[in-house]
Amino acid sequence: MPRRESSNCCARPSVILSAPFATLRRNRRVFVQTTIAEVRSRYAGSLLGLFWVILAPLALMSIYAAIYLYVFRVRPANMPASHYVVYVLSGLLPFLTFSDGLASGTSSLSSNRAILLSTVFPAELVPMRAVIASQAPAVIGLSLCIAAAAATGLASPAMIAIPVIWLLLLLFVLGIVWVLALANLLVKDIQHALGFVNMILLVASPIGYTLDLAPPALRVWLQLNPLAHYIDAIHDCVVYGRFPDGRAWAVLIAISLTSFFAGYWVFQRAKRVMLDYA
Repeated sequence: MPRRESSNCCARPSVILSAPFATLRRNRRVFVQTTIAEVRSRYAGSLLGLFWVILAPLALMSIYAAIYLYVFRVRPANMPASHYVVYVLSGLLPFLTFSDGLASGTSSLSSNRAILLSTVFPAELVPMRAVIASQAPAVIGLSLCIAAAAATGLASPAMIAIPVIWLLLLLFVLGIVWVLALANLLVKDIQHALGFVNMILLVASPIGYTLDLAPPALRVWLQLNPLAHYIDAIHDCVVYGRFPDGRAWAVLIAISLTSFFAGYWVFQRAKRVMLDYA
């Protein structure tokens, strides 16, 4: 009896490393088309339409900057108010990227049941498409943040590393989403629990503060937050004008690739069983 493709995929590590990219390459045209259509459908029927892509991150970033600057007042010493606003904005964007991607990707399979029955569009690309489509406001927000950094004299060559950090963050999110999207087909509570997870991460992530401002007993726990490493790396590039050091890059790459390939491996192992619940 011939072995199924999914078994081979799970048996050979070399196949696991290339399979996600090979699948995306084979279906790149329909993937791009459906991703654009999903971005448009998110804002279809609203009065402002795609203008929400610009308005939403601008409003949210302004509110958070005002809260951290005038309510929490945890600004690091010797940091001007204008630089601190950029600090908060640059720290907020990775968190929004993570939370939006997590929410969209987790519900992607359960909300696209018709696609799951199709042999034309692979199921593993459905969560990937949802995560990519959720990034439109984040891209606009990042552009606004870079513009604010330039306006306050913080522009530096280190900003060229931001796309690489962003890509690593997306790989990290995708790995988690592949697992949660399948689990959400069976356990509907996962979607509701994400709100509490995001609340915890919002407080436990160094968006508007540095680790040295946190109580010593909490610093170790804060460093265990994977999202904190991406936020610190963005802070380095945008606010401090320096490239993350070698240790920071090693941690980011290890977290991202482990999440991405482990999540894909779990998806391939479990999708034939879990998709029966779709």
